[in-house]
Amino acid sequence: MRAFAEPFAALLAGTGLPRMSARVFVSLLTCDSGSLTAAELVRQLQVSPASVSKAIGYLEAMELVVRGPDAGSRRERYVIVDDVWLRAWRADTGAHVQVAAAAQRGAEILGADTPAGARLHKMGQFFAWLSEQMSHSVLADMVVQDAHTVLAALIYAAEPLAADELAAALDWPRKRVTDALSAIECRPALADPLALTSTGADTYAVTTRPDRLNPRQRNALRARSAGAVALE
Repeated sequence: MRAFAEPFAALLAGTGLPRMSARVFVSLLTCDSGSLTAAELVRQLQVSPASVSKAIGYLEAMELVVRGPDAGSRRERYVIVDDVWLRAWRADTGAHVQVAAAAQRGAEILGADTPAGARLHKMGQFFAWLSEQMSHSVLADMVVQDAHTVLAALIYAAEPLAADELAAALDWPRKRVTDALSAIECRPALADPLALTSTGADTYAVTTRPDRLNPRQRNALRARSAGAVALE
């Protein structure tokens, strides 16, 4: 098992996972129970308790591992959650969306006419495309249809709505609404040319999608609108 576990952990570490977190994750992944105590991890990996604790903290923050009680003792067991790969996919896709948005903001700050602004704009477009491509193959048709219905409801309401308000208006279970909202957040192209925004705790609205037009195009349209108002 060690001949497989160590190279596999090194492979995961090569993707950006801290090495000790990768070793702990692989240990949990390859044990039959899917769970181990901190003491068991220390013995198996031959590392310090502090190293295991730090690695577990990272995996918990990534929602790849959860704590559970160890039957018959006060110790805790660390467990790989059932939907670990879906969680990992969502985290990765969400990170790409955040990078795309940050790059787009940088392009606006630096200016679309500057070389740095142009590079950031291209970066934002690439990561937005990458996120959409990753999401496309896993979203079921029903979820996509629900996402469109939620968007239509937000447009029709013309004001921010909470998930509970959407569920009541659509006569849906709350989870169906939150699944649709999650789908839109994971795949922004579903709302194109609009964008879903969070306006508060569990409250959502729709706005124009920021990366559909570059800063120069938006400035030109604003100038045109301002000119039309002045003529009136």
